[in-house]
Amino acid sequence: MHAHTYGKNSRRKAYKATAFILIAALLCTLTALYFAKVGAPLVAEIAEAEIRAQTVAAYVEANANIHKLADFYGDFFEYEKNSEGEITLVRANTAGINSLVVHAQREVQASIDKITSGSIEIPAGAFTGISLIADKGGDISINVSPVGVVDVKINSFYYAEGINQTLHRLVMRITTTVHMLVPLKAQDVTVSMDFVLAEDILLGRVPDSYITGISQDNIFDLLP
Repeated sequence: MHAHTYGKNSRRKAYKATAFILIAALLCTLTALYFAKVGAPLVAEIAEAEIRAQTVAAYVEANANIHKLADFYGDFFEYEKNSEGEITLVRANTAGINSLVVHAQREVQASIDKITSGSIEIPAGAFTGISLIADKGGDISINVSPVGVVDVKINSFYYAEGINQTLHRLVMRITTTVHMLVPLKAQDVTVSMDFVLAEDILLGRVPDSYITGISQDNIFDLLP
């Protein structure tokens, strides 16, 4: 009799243990699915916004350092005019422009390395996927790392400003890709930003083929 009762109790305990394990596994699976569907996208969105903000700040810092070297802004272009004062030829100082690009790449890379050498902090509430508490809780570190190299391009644009007046603008475009590692996901964040390096008003008629409007659809890049 005692043996029969002991056997029933053992089976009952085994059933309870099995049920507990199955329920725990089900809850873990549902939690993982919920996070993958709802939580992970919100975490990735917050992390991307933080990386973009830090990257823009790094660009601004690098641009300030570039502007300290005033000698980079002299003699980038030479203009030839005819007897009537019309500009007939625009000649770029390729060596000077290349020197600027190399210097800009070093400055930007140094600034970017400061933010990609460690991690960014995301509030624990973001992992719930609920926007109302996304900024609550302790911070959790998200690893970031640089991918590839910083791309710097210098563009030269001309805009008609009035009768026989043309605005010549030298623009630096910086593009950087940062690799972001978040739970269940890895993605690249690419940030591009333009900075005006220098501009000048040219007096005298400029050939129409050089002049562009303000829209991006009809801008000519006149650098070689």
